[in-house]
Amino acid sequence: MPLTLMIETDDGISEFTLIYIEKKNKQNVKRISVDSDGRECKSMLMTHDGHILISGSTALLYDDGSGNAIDRKEIVEADDAGNILRTLPSTIGRPQRLSEPVQPDELLEYVMHKAYALIPVSLTSDLNELLTGGCIFNVPFRLRASSTDNPTFILSNQNGTFLLQGKQCQMDFVTLEQSITLQDEDEDEDESWDETWDYDRAVGGDEW
Repeated sequence: MPLTLMIETDDGISEFTLIYIEKKNKQNVKRISVDSDGRECKSMLMTHDGHILISGSTALLYDDGSGNAIDRKEIVEADDAGNILRTLPSTIGRPQRLSEPVQPDELLEYVMHKAYALIPVSLTSDLNELLTGGCIFNVPFRLRASSTDNPTFILSNQNGTFLLQGKQCQMDFVTLEQSITLQDEDEDEDESWDETWDYDRAVGGDEW
């Protein structure tokens, strides 16, 4: 079943089909592990009690501080202070209301880690006019129920309409025109050797 994004505006509801844009590796190199007879080897994992997990399988277990297994249904997410976070529902197939347009430089505050192409199934005239006019919107987007809500933006260009999902960038953006003031770590760094060190006083004059 295709993923859908539904946007609600004054003229009604627009619906898009989401197509995930994968990052292509320019070097398509495949490495194969073989044994001494040239037969291909497959990666496997072994648990501490001897169970074999073939390649592609996963094993996941939560336990408490005493080593007791905890059922996933009992797991809740909490912040650093121990406060339980509210679970937000998935936005797939649920109409989302757009906020006011954001400035393009706001995207520089985030590192984009996912991108989707949006194929319109139905598109209202007001949303089409806003997107083709260059407006960028922040829209709620969660593939599944989650306690976190990563910033997600919808925008259009000459190649189509796209959904970009990012995470907060921890680095300050520096423009080419921005000057950087470096502060000397040692204020006495420019003082001459003779001014900072007296040889005769250090070695006691001419006496040994």
